[in-house]
Amino acid sequence: MKTLVTERLILRPLKLSDLEDFNRYSKKPNIGPNAGWKPHQSLEESEAILKMMIREDEVWGITEKTSDALIGTIGLHVRNFDNAILNQKEIGYVLDDIHWGKGYMTEAVKKVLEYAFLDLELDFVLCGHALANDRSKRVIEKVGFTHTHFEDRDHFDGTKISIKMYQISKIDYRGGLL
Repeated sequence: MKTLVTERLILRPLKLSDLEDFNRYSKKPNIGPNAGWKPHQSLEESEAILKMMIREDEVWGITEKTSDALIGTIGLHVRNFDNAILNQKEIGYVLDDIHWGKGYMTEAVKKVLEYAFLDLELDFVLCGHALANDRSKRVIEKVGFTHTHFEDRDHFDGTKISIKMYQISKIDYRGGLL
């Protein structure tokens, strides 16, 4: 996985030494549910999830340039057959709440879009948010995604949750953001 650098952030491969930082924010009750997963219940649970993300190699760790401490993650995922056939991936992200409101996630998403369209040559990138997640909605809209549809997804508590889905095309990206 290629390391990506922005003005204030480094998006780098995850590593086992990120465990303490990863667990610190992943166990917070206001972090995971906004992204569709339950807060981590133990260090061992965080370790298993971190190891899985390292193996799958689809997720960058987000750090500030001034520190190597993990403050969040951002990834590009093929979620279903259509994604693979249509040459598209879905971006997903999470940020420790002590860093909310600084514009970090907007900065990270813009860099990942650049990588997705210029390096991976994807045709589309998708993104979605739970209806109550206004912070993610603002990030998605700031970087130029367009709303496409709603879909129901499985939630960690066994219920279904409505997700507002967006996309941006390579053509729109090149025309508006480069």
